[in-house]
Amino acid sequence: MSRTNQSADPIRSASPGVAPVGKLGFRGRAATPEERARILDTFFFEGHRRSPYLWQFFVLMVLSAMIAGFGLANDSAAVVIGAMLVAPLMTPILAIAAAVVQGWGRRTVESLAIVVGGALTAILVGVVIGLMLLTLRTGLPLPGEILARTGPNLIDLGIALAAGAAGGFVAVRTEASGALPGVGIAVALVPPLATIGITASLGEWDLAFGALLLFATNLVAMVFAAGLVLVAAGFAAFRGATDQRQASIARSTVIVALVIVAIPLLAHSWQRLEERSATAVAVEGIAEWAPQLTLAAVSVERSADPLLVRVAVTGDEPLPDPLGLARLLAADFGRAVDVDVVFEPVINASAPDPSD
Repeated sequence: MSRTNQSADPIRSASPGVAPVGKLGFRGRAATPEERARILDTFFFEGHRRSPYLWQFFVLMVLSAMIAGFGLANDSAAVVIGAMLVAPLMTPILAIAAAVVQGWGRRTVESLAIVVGGALTAILVGVVIGLMLLTLRTGLPLPGEILARTGPNLIDLGIALAAGAAGGFVAVRTEASGALPGVGIAVALVPPLATIGITASLGEWDLAFGALLLFATNLVAMVFAAGLVLVAAGFAAFRGATDQRQASIARSTVIVALVIVAIPLLAHSWQRLEERSATAVAVEGIAEWAPQLTLAAVSVERSADPLLVRVAVTGDEPLPDPLGLARLLAADFGRAVDVDVVFEPVINASAPDPSD
């Protein structure tokens, strides 16, 4: 390739100027400039390749968001998994990671803009689906597949970090590219976006924020973990690059963003732990109060004052005095308690065989 052609191709002109500094066991040596240029070329679609790529990207975003939205509304996990396979977000997310570690500011912004544009497209599709499907407006609880995307915690962060590392590994070892769809399934990208649109169309802003937090967690954690793998593989602009400062700023930004999303995740995780602990206390108290009845459902509203415990029980024995349950739970929780008890009696009847 001539010097003129190298200058015309920003990927291949920038990559040889960055000395590979890392080694990774799965490669056994640092990637050569030519290898890095070939790998990076799969992340960035520039020049005449840009328009066809963007057209394909947004078509697949609309289709995957439609699949995810209808699957969420129908409470179908299989359909939601299918949407994850169709979603094209993995490539631009890995492109962000590659641009960050290389210190390419323009490519970082462009790749991030593609991801944000795709995210807004999926949210808009979710809003349309939420407005179309009247079954979501019956006042009944939302499908479990939707609610599952609205309460992220630190476990989701761990999943996203592992998925990002896997994505970076697959990017470096192109012969392992068959594992990339599995990465897309492991970490939810489009389903949370469709959930944001659906819940926003229903006015459920708390749920929409939870889904947004899940997507942000997945995005930031994947960029961070994939970037670490690319650094270890010798892709980072640590030495011999003119834009080290841009690379340092970009990496620091990713780390700060990771800390920012981790804070509410920690709060969500702590809240869920407290809810499970309170529910366990309530279940033990109910079992002591009415061992002859079957517990159908229980919920504890810790934010209520007094604390509110809702109980649904069923059975063929008489219902004990709910005041006894309230006193028992008040002693267990160490605070005033109100109880709401729904009792569904079971009536047994039998008739002799007419032929006898």
